[in-house]
Amino acid sequence: MSAEPIATERERESKEPNDNSLGFAKPASIKPSCFAGFIKFAICYAKTRYIFAIIYAVIGYALTKKISDRAAKYFYTLYGNLINRVFAQKYHKIDSYNNGYFDICGAKLPEINSDDLVMLSRGVFYDTFLVLCRFNDNYSKTNIEWIERYIGGEGAYGYKDGNFDVTVKAGDTVIDAGAWIGDFAAYAASKGAKSYAFEPTSASYAILQKTAALNDNKIIPIQKGLGDRECELLISLNEQNSGANSILNVQNANTETISITSLDRFVEENHIDRIDFIKADIEGAERDMLKGARSVLATHAPKLAICTYHLPDDPQVLEEIILSANPNYRVIHLRKKLFACVADRR
Repeated sequence: MSAEPIATERERESKEPNDNSLGFAKPASIKPSCFAGFIKFAICYAKTRYIFAIIYAVIGYALTKKISDRAAKYFYTLYGNLINRVFAQKYHKIDSYNNGYFDICGAKLPEINSDDLVMLSRGVFYDTFLVLCRFNDNYSKTNIEWIERYIGGEGAYGYKDGNFDVTVKAGDTVIDAGAWIGDFAAYAASKGAKSYAFEPTSASYAILQKTAALNDNKIIPIQKGLGDRECELLISLNEQNSGANSILNVQNANTETISITSLDRFVEENHIDRIDFIKADIEGAERDMLKGARSVLATHAPKLAICTYHLPDDPQVLEEIILSANPNYRVIHLRKKLFACVADRR
């Protein structure tokens, strides 16, 4: 992908306000968001994807045409409350000891507070679990492009087109950079993979430990961030969205000192003999993580699913780092992620 189309698209996206808690772009008027919201609700939670999508699309279209912005905001709030309730009804379970947890198509997560539940049910679900739950875990190019076009959000963590296959397989060793509460690591566990899940902040790490306990010890929690060197840094804590904690522009009074290591050092110190997949969503620190993983990229050639939307030049810079470490990689860019693999990797 050339630099100019990427820049053009990112400039266009930067002009659109986003509601990250809902997981999709929110236009100036609330009415189209109502329309999009009903479609997304139908796709993710209805039993028959296309029939219910059509029904809710008709309702949404009526809302955009027939009612005021104030009324549309009211329905938008109803949609938010409904999706939380339906999410809990569909995925919340009680174990034999009367402890609650979420079982999302085999990926298990602990009970979480209401703010994190909003993020999980209206944002993270679409990126981590939508393909698993609604597309039978089929990350084909056709399905992913459909999701990119009609669902939006940050996009799925897998992509398959012929011998270009960036998906988690049974037996894989996965690096989850920016694990948050362990949603992607839990997904990988449901596939039979083992994950080293890196989450540096104390509150999210505490939940990540619970997630690890729920998933048959296939998740190894690491209370560190990944970068290009061993150090300590301040991270800004986002009180409304713990998944958006960031080491960039630390201006928030609410901060925490975190430990950083490089992936190359971690793999060497722990004598890890294979790395098969790296997922990274670390709020703009992806380039430092890749710089600190040059040996891993060259030696192990893991499949990569990396977020590229935090900094304007992420698509170009991240691809350059990957190819400088291992020129055998093929890289594909979507709206907010890049996928990379070495086709003949053994």
